[in-house]
Amino acid sequence: MPSLLQSTANTRPVLPGNDRLLRSDVPLSPTPADVDFLLSRSITTLIDLRSEAEITRKPCSLASDARFTYHHMPVTGGNAMPNSPADVPLSYLRMVDAQMERILRTIQESEGVMYFCTAGKDRTGVVSALLQREYGMSPEAIAAEYALSGDHLQSLFTDFYARHPEINVEIYTPKKEYMLQFLAMLA
Repeated sequence: MPSLLQSTANTRPVLPGNDRLLRSDVPLSPTPADVDFLLSRSITTLIDLRSEAEITRKPCSLASDARFTYHHMPVTGGNAMPNSPADVPLSYLRMVDAQMERILRTIQESEGVMYFCTAGKDRTGVVSALLQREYGMSPEAIAAEYALSGDHLQSLFTDFYARHPEINVEIYTPKKEYMLQFLAMLA
């Protein structure tokens, strides 16, 4: 399934059959059609999970659009790169704290929400997994949905790896086993 927005690579529903709760990569330059899509579904709450430095480098233009309520709610440790593939699930576990509880509460108290980080895979993936778990999705279904980010972001990954050959591809690529290990640690 392609991204729901023209200006992003990884926008999709969090829960099957629910088009009012979306996960995404950052919408840097949304098209008028993208804005219409969000507004037509009453998605007017935006939650930016990125750090202040990331927002300064690449601001979300919807933050200043009066039709949306924009929340900057950075995920604890969310922009830190894990040291190894084995550290990926642990890095996800470190994101689950009081700030994550505030993020989840804001989502649950809103009518229509889109939340996002830079690529929409790690920080956004953790938020999604916690919501999906709460709504009764199985660990296998959550992990499969998480892994879709790898498909959606393939062209971005190719470009990123070409510019950063020092980065271990295994750390950056969403793998089902990372999510399954994270979910097992939560139990």
